[in-house]
Amino acid sequence: MFIRTIFWTSIVAAIFTLISLKALYFFNFIKWSPVGWGKRWLLFGSSHEWWKWVILFVVILLAYMLLYGISHFANRVPPSVMALAMSIIVAVAIEWTIFLPNSFTEGIKSLSIPFFSILAIVSRFVTGTAVYMKKSFS
Repeated sequence: MFIRTIFWTSIVAAIFTLISLKALYFFNFIKWSPVGWGKRWLLFGSSHEWWKWVILFVVILLAYMLLYGISHFANRVPPSVMALAMSIIVAVAIEWTIFLPNSFTEGIKSLSIPFFSILAIVSRFVTGTAVYMKKSFS
């Protein structure tokens, strides 16, 4: 039961995240391209954009599986608190590495609130499912 739940929860979360990232980029809520990392890596620089989205999907899927596993074993922490903490850490880390700000205040000003919101919603879904499944079937 654990393997099926972690797999399907992570797939749904990864698909929702990819669709949300595409929408955020399309409507200019984020100033960076979700597949812009492909230009930096010589291996993927000339690849079709579709492959870059597939690789991004796999990376996000593995990240959500890891988050599910952590949440499954840390079920004493409320899912809302864990999801909020993970969202803050991940959003700051991603946007900090993309923009490379000169100061802390410049880094805080460059954060995208819609991007953080999407991460918070999806991480709450993953952590909530993990904690519920742990408490229900233990």
